[in-house]
Amino acid sequence: MDVPALKLDLVQKILNTENLLLLSKINNILQKEVEKDWWDQLPREVQDSILEGVKDIEDGNVFTHDQVIQEAKQKYGF
Repeated sequence: MDVPALKLDLVQKILNTENLLLLSKINNILQKEVEKDWWDQLPREVQDSILEGVKDIEDGNVFTHDQVIQEAKQKYGF
């Protein structure tokens, strides 16, 4: 079934139902499709930076809080 035929079939089914719960669920699905995901609204540079950070975590390239504090104490003398 191609897209236009599927759309027509769905419209016919929607028009023929009186099930309010089903119609509400369909409406919710379509509403979520329309809403933009916050990720897509981020600038590409920010997305890339976040993905780089996630990769660092997955690769184990991380420091504990204590390691960061110790390094800051040594570097800045506090």
